[in-house]
Amino acid sequence: MKTNKLLNAIGLAALLFLNISCEDILKEEPKSLATADRYYTTPKGIEDGLSAAYSHLRSFYGQEQGFFLTVTGTDIFTNGFGGIANSPDINNYSPNLLGTNAMITTVWDSFYKGINQSNTIIGRAPSVTGLNEQQKARIIGEARFLRALYYFHLVQQFGDVHFTLEETIGVQTTANRTPLAEIYAKGIVPDLAYAVANLPLTPGKYGQATKPAAEALLARVQLTIGNWAQAETLAKSVIDNPAFKLVTPYAALWNINNDVNSEIIWAVQFTGDPLTNGPGNSGHLYFIFDYTFNPAMVRNIDDGRPYQRFLPTNHLIKLFDPAIDSRWNGSFKTVWRANRTATINGFTVNPGDTSIKIVRYPVPDNVKRSKPYWLIDFKDNWIGSVTAFQEVGTNNRRNHPALLKFLDPLRPSVNETAGRRDFPVIRLAEMYLVAAEAAMKQGKNEVAANYINVIRNRAAIPGKEQQMRVSAADITLDFILEERARELAGEMHRWYDLKRTGKLLELVKKYNRDAAPNIKEMHLVRPIPQTQIDRVTNPGEFYQNQGY
Repeated sequence: MKTNKLLNAIGLAALLFLNISCEDILKEEPKSLATADRYYTTPKGIEDGLSAAYSHLRSFYGQEQGFFLTVTGTDIFTNGFGGIANSPDINNYSPNLLGTNAMITTVWDSFYKGINQSNTIIGRAPSVTGLNEQQKARIIGEARFLRALYYFHLVQQFGDVHFTLEETIGVQTTANRTPLAEIYAKGIVPDLAYAVANLPLTPGKYGQATKPAAEALLARVQLTIGNWAQAETLAKSVIDNPAFKLVTPYAALWNINNDVNSEIIWAVQFTGDPLTNGPGNSGHLYFIFDYTFNPAMVRNIDDGRPYQRFLPTNHLIKLFDPAIDSRWNGSFKTVWRANRTATINGFTVNPGDTSIKIVRYPVPDNVKRSKPYWLIDFKDNWIGSVTAFQEVGTNNRRNHPALLKFLDPLRPSVNETAGRRDFPVIRLAEMYLVAAEAAMKQGKNEVAANYINVIRNRAAIPGKEQQMRVSAADITLDFILEERARELAGEMHRWYDLKRTGKLLELVKKYNRDAAPNIKEMHLVRPIPQTQIDRVTNPGEFYQNQGY
């Protein structure tokens, strides 16, 4: 059970309380009106404002738009049935991927709201009375951590973007296109260095940014901009921190009752309280197949409400060896149980019986028809265009292994979309992968293999640890990307991983047949939202990304 959670859904409007009665309003004689200028001068006000700076992360992490921009359009996920029906263009890099895309606009707007709120706290905290210098430095450190994270996403997604470190007050009609290298040098890196120097080792409230979280995010940043030694040093600092350890077994990471665990370095929080949960973590909707087509299945809370947005590619399915690696069964649901009586292949199936089973190898159709359940096999036909009988990808991309990492069996009803599960933004396994990649880039393949073997040992089926070990000779960039796919599938890293390593176009063309015909160099950045282009009065200086 989560305790002392930082309820970061607090928005600024919710903080500006009117201490007046209805009768006073009618008489137009308000006794007091809280404003930002007054409210943020108090310790409680500045802390509440800081909480509001966290809240905009909930518009990205665990949300459809965030998943579309980080999970699909890669080598390991493509559009499922719901993705094609609702938003095919991001994955497909189609000519319709334009600045009018609503998901891209939502992400852009949310991040800049988060940046301005962070700038507000950073600028106002030094003047707050009732706080000592250490408390002010901690508050500013959290806000600078958040500002760095928002800008880090923006420059990766859009390239050169508007950059400011000052609070925007009133209407601003001009914008700048600051080179991303300058944003890293003057914003992201110094913000995170300040956070590392001033944040505590442990949070005062669960969910607050800490020194290890800042080190981990800075390690990710340094890896992205090619500072390999710094990336390894920072990642190793987190790895060596005794407060964190890998959760064993791997599947236990995704037990919703184990949401707060020793592997989570920092998470965006959600809660079971609808008053403070905002949009909720809706990740449970998008990665599951529509099991309700099976005659013995009706929609239920445990198996989820299937939106079917994202479909694992053949490449992702083939990356796992379930005989030695627990991460296949720890990441994907492949067996469903009946919850009503029905007939399948002439057999009576009762609640609790197997109703669907997915296997990763070919099975003759006559064998599949002889089973008292749907036996769905994998023949390595392109998963997006299979029409054969009960094969992975059939039923218009509805039938496929279901990513279980975000399932939310604690939702109050079968149709509830607002999940309560926290979203793990940074976990310890990623730091081993960051350190390994950084070591490899420095020519230290033996060191890289040692980092990789720690997470592969955790993932090993008991008794298969030796088969899971790798040597220095195994360490290549492609292998590290494959290992990141096995460990982090669906966790909103993949598009960034492929872009960072220069592999986006190559691997998408090789493994994502929906996107392969369209993807080109221009797609290394997203289109600037048209609403932003239309609003500025200096369009000659603030222009659309090339090709859009």
